[in-house]
Amino acid sequence: MSTSFHHVMVASMALILTFPAVVPGETHPHGLHVAAESACEVNDALPARVSALPHFFRALESRRQVRIVAIGSSSTEGVGASSPSANYPSQLRALLQNALPGDNFEVINLGIGGETANKTVERLRRDIPGLSPDLVVWQVGTNDALTGAVVADYESTVRGALEFLKAGQYDTLLIGMQWTRKLAGNPAYAAVRDATVRVARLEGVTLVSRFDAMRKLAEATGREDMTGPDHLHMNDRGYRCLAEQVAVTLSHAGESEPASGRL
Repeated sequence: MSTSFHHVMVASMALILTFPAVVPGETHPHGLHVAAESACEVNDALPARVSALPHFFRALESRRQVRIVAIGSSSTEGVGASSPSANYPSQLRALLQNALPGDNFEVINLGIGGETANKTVERLRRDIPGLSPDLVVWQVGTNDALTGAVVADYESTVRGALEFLKAGQYDTLLIGMQWTRKLAGNPAYAAVRDATVRVARLEGVTLVSRFDAMRKLAEATGREDMTGPDHLHMNDRGYRCLAEQVAVTLSHAGESEPASGRL
């Protein structure tokens, strides 16, 4: 991909996806319509630097269909969403399609609720090569923490899978664990969260920290309103904010300046 195209693409997506919040019925000047509940604005919730995603951008440049595979557990499957169209992979596709209407995005949802990392990795190794994605978005960690996984084993499992994806030249984003008040103080939960951060750093993979985003939004608003009645699984608003966080992270891929200002 040419350097000039990459810079234009990144600038265009950043301009479109880092829009200010709007009111119901208002259309952003660049054509991306946003409902009020998608105002997920917090400071410092995005990665300081997003690793380059050359295959994703090469697919955009080719003008062919861009294939994204979302894999993980209930947060990927969409448990707690009011409909399949409200889960985060569906909302991510809608955001990208609206941002770049001249392109064709496909987001394949491989989420299975309740899975721990080792079970997801079995599917990842089996299914990803046959799908030939331009980008893999892997949500991981929560169930390992909740089931008392040995942190060293979890870390080894995730590192091995990331090395597998890297060897196959599959661009990858990680999505970390959600934040809730009832889990934030759990030492086992914190240990798996920290292990995910460590693995992402060691493997050079960008981590989308919904933990930080959800916590800061709750602190700013005084409300914990991104999860459903069980205070664990995300609701439509939570999934929308997560989709925005992933979309904006993609818009900053390969930039030298930090991303800032919005999910």
